[in-house]
Amino acid sequence: MFFEQLLLQIHQKYDGQRTVFSAFHLLKGKKSGQTIQDVGLFHVKPYFHLMPKLSKDQYAQAIEALEQKKWLAIDEQQKISVTALGMEFIDTNKTYFNGWFLRGREHLFFSRLQLVTQSISNSIASKKRFSPIVKEEQTQIFVRHYLLTIHYNEETVKREFRKQLYFALQEMPTTELVKNLIVYRLTGFQLSGWTWSQLAQKSGYTELDLHIQFVHGLHSLLAIIFDNKQLTLLQPLLQSVKVSTVLTESTQKTVALLKKGYTLEQIATMRRLKINTIEDHIVEMAMSDPTFMIDKFISKVKLDEISTVLMTVSDKKLKPIKDVVPHISYFQIRLVLAWRGGQQDGQT
Repeated sequence: MFFEQLLLQIHQKYDGQRTVFSAFHLLKGKKSGQTIQDVGLFHVKPYFHLMPKLSKDQYAQAIEALEQKKWLAIDEQQKISVTALGMEFIDTNKTYFNGWFLRGREHLFFSRLQLVTQSISNSIASKKRFSPIVKEEQTQIFVRHYLLTIHYNEETVKREFRKQLYFALQEMPTTELVKNLIVYRLTGFQLSGWTWSQLAQKSGYTELDLHIQFVHGLHSLLAIIFDNKQLTLLQPLLQSVKVSTVLTESTQKTVALLKKGYTLEQIATMRRLKINTIEDHIVEMAMSDPTFMIDKFISKVKLDEISTVLMTVSDKKLKPIKDVVPHISYFQIRLVLAWRGGQQDGQT
């Protein structure tokens, strides 16, 4: 149910202009030039990297189910679109995802929260020894330092932590189901967090649907904590959760060489990469950086030409645009599309 709704939302944004597995690559967080470009072009940043463990079979089965319900249609070119019937079933309730900037790190935050909650709960019960719910060493080191820093054994700190967490959960603009998923996954003194199997059995939803709602909940919770500076005991848990730069590592290397004055051709030679790959990096920059200087790569005349064409060509595929402006390179068309998408995202 929730997963199907998510797919409908994404394909509605793609507007019938992408093929069946485009949304799969988006949800997996694939860092290909096409997927990165589409993120800005179709304004689907929230959904990027939401489900890195999603299997192709899971995705294909969901698409097939939606097609059988006649909520999605796939044409002979494998382009997929939401039908009129499907539009009626798109969930209009506001959901909050921040996949582009979190990249799965919401789970790092939750691991910390799990271990902190377990530690404070056992401290309240005067239990000094327990088996930590999180086995990952770096998380244990982080939480140990955090607990010592906040003096977690003090009664006032224990009460304040519980108060702040309760407040943040209550402030989440989500359903009670979503809030309960987060609470039930936490472990405390003599109380183990529920497994996904247990949650699915109790709620009647599939584990895949619950995973989507859980991620939705974590993204909403993180937004509350990021924005509220008074949540002083929760904010330290945000360290390194939001990515410092949305550019891929390879693109960052290209950016560094660009700043030194090298041309695209020189960078391709130096990095032993195809010129198309370097162009992908420039397109990624245009989509991600609101201060990107597009005039370094395309003249104002050509920029205006492409912008004019975009007013008359509804399809965001490159060829229909190229057919109208054959003297302009595919790279420059891609660049303008990405740049315009990034500019629009920056205004919303």
